[in-house]
Amino acid sequence: MYYKDEFSKEFNEELEFHEYLSEVDERAKWFRIPSTEMEVLTVQGNNSICTPIEGEDTEKVLCDTAEHTGLLLKADGNVYQLGSTAITSLLGRARIGGSALSDIKKKALADILNECLKVAKGKALIRYFEGKVRAVLSGDDSDYAIMSMPEVFMVSSAYVNGDFQDVKFQKGFADHYSTTAVWEVGDEKLTKAYQELLTQYGKKADAKLRAAIRITTSDVGASGANIFYSLIEGGHTIILGEDLKVMHKNNKNCKGIEDFTTNMESVFEYYKEVLKKVTRLCDIQINYPANAMAGVMNKEGFGKKQIAETVESFKAAFGDQPCSAYEVYCGICEILYLAQKKGESGRKLLKLEEKISRCISKRWLDYDIPGEIKY
Repeated sequence: MYYKDEFSKEFNEELEFHEYLSEVDERAKWFRIPSTEMEVLTVQGNNSICTPIEGEDTEKVLCDTAEHTGLLLKADGNVYQLGSTAITSLLGRARIGGSALSDIKKKALADILNECLKVAKGKALIRYFEGKVRAVLSGDDSDYAIMSMPEVFMVSSAYVNGDFQDVKFQKGFADHYSTTAVWEVGDEKLTKAYQELLTQYGKKADAKLRAAIRITTSDVGASGANIFYSLIEGGHTIILGEDLKVMHKNNKNCKGIEDFTTNMESVFEYYKEVLKKVTRLCDIQINYPANAMAGVMNKEGFGKKQIAETVESFKAAFGDQPCSAYEVYCGICEILYLAQKKGESGRKLLKLEEKISRCISKRWLDYDIPGEIKY
């Protein structure tokens, strides 16, 4: 059982990835309870009040809980241990928030939560997974929609392997926040679409260009079921904009796994749309590329050290001659290469990809200014 709050696992084989999803799904459960019937307790140093965990040493799991949240949840006639991923959604159910809550003592936090839960409205949808409660989501009929994670990735595998040529499972990644799979695709229709767009701007793409299709989803409210594209040119990655999302919402406009399946069926059409957004950067002329790069990255919230390393790497390779925003954006994408060299975790790399993708829509000319670069 993968009970530790800091658990993470990477997969190199597609079969191993699907076997993991099936294994943990068999041990997991969802259940609903009125929010007013929940009570938060603190870990008291022994497991006498905790509901025993089937197939696991409850005391050992409790040591991990004490090290992280230090909290338990009394619900549905049981006392469950609270995992780190559950805290954000539990605060949401109690309708409270703020950074100060992470600094107060566990007993005080439990008391605050319990006072707020007494007047909470509606039901809570609880996700119990690998020995702990991992999420306390909004559980009314029009709120959070459950999408089976094994089904999401089986649909993904079926469409990627069925619709494209030369498909390779690149990697999988799982922790208690989210699960991701990436397929690398060497399909002529994908590469040709990119090459044709670049040709319109007088640019060329590497003949060995490949595409990467990433699927990410979560059972704890950390993300929807998202489809994300990037291109691999040589050893470098170009992020192709923000992801195509299906949110976990129960309403007439969202049908969960049906909508995700529809999105998978239209992955090539979406790919062509995100390509257009990236190549439109070729129309934007940048006179001070290093300054523009630093300004865009700073606006998106990259760290000073990350910005400095990326800008200096770009300047070393291309100098500071005028170029298009496309070249500058490709330079920003190099931050992934730098992070991989440092051995950053899978989740940190995913967050970096999402940050990079949002740079495309920034007002580039606002940052194309002369002067000393400020990191």
